[in-house]
Amino acid sequence: MAKKVFTRAERYAVWTVHGERCWLCRAPMNFAEMHIDHIIPEALEGTDKLRGVLDDFGLPSDFNINNWGNWMPAHGPCNVNKKDHVFEPAPIILKQIDVALSKSGKAQEIHDKFRTNRNLEAAFERVIQGIEDGDLSRERLMVLANLAAREHAPNRSPEMRDQPIMLAKGLTVLSQDDRQYILQGPSGMTGYRPKGDNLHSSWDCPHCGITGWSGTRCIRCGHFIDPD
Repeated sequence: MAKKVFTRAERYAVWTVHGERCWLCRAPMNFAEMHIDHIIPEALEGTDKLRGVLDDFGLPSDFNINNWGNWMPAHGPCNVNKKDHVFEPAPIILKQIDVALSKSGKAQEIHDKFRTNRNLEAAFERVIQGIEDGDLSRERLMVLANLAAREHAPNRSPEMRDQPIMLAKGLTVLSQDDRQYILQGPSGMTGYRPKGDNLHSSWDCPHCGITGWSGTRCIRCGHFIDPD
């Protein structure tokens, strides 16, 4: 049976409703690098073994493997390491299934919002396409920052409301006010960048382009500009 191909709306809903963390290692995870893992492996779908696994987990025979109640966000390496492993029905795994099932309604709601909110969908499309193309232009980074402020924040789980938004590796929006963004680079260095569409070119790094500055150092590549 062909593997499920996830839509961007499904990926966004799973990532958001489960707190933007990998369910396997519990570390924070950016959207661009997220995989969706099946708690009960997708490879069991349509096999004789599935019924026994569902019985072991106390799940009904019509449990849908490809639905919100079985989808969890995972880092790529964590997901690849797990592969098609079937966990023992230990309490911690049973709890994860309960969590996924309990959040199914919210996941569907977030999914539907994503599909009907053209601003949200278009912003993710432009940012992720930029990542895939290796083109993190000024326009795309501003889309990222605006997305964090306006479109994604209201959908976040309560425990994540005040946490940084990790949409792509090395590009984290920590906070903002009416005048500026506080950004974090890939090394963890933080800096700021004013808001505005017509900023002086000195706000861009001559080595890597759009950035934030920690004093006179670029937070993306570490380039130092001597103020003298």
